[in-house]
Amino acid sequence: MKETNNNEQKQEGKPLLSVLREMEVGESHSFPAERGSYLKSACTTFGFEWGKIFTTATNRADRTISVTRVE
Repeated sequence: MKETNNNEQKQEGKPLLSVLREMEVGESHSFPAERGSYLKSACTTFGFEWGKIFTTATNRADRTISVTRVE
């Protein structure tokens, strides 16, 4: 796990759902752009099941997608 600026972390080797499940409010993580569709779907589906709310943002220059838990 490599920590970057503004409280974002890049996840390596940890399953995406585990990362989402363990996120605290205000925490952000970045994933490769190739995971974008699955990430957005997982945030919607599992966020509803778990009672959590996530937002996503894309960074075209770095080819990453960041997810932040907002509630």
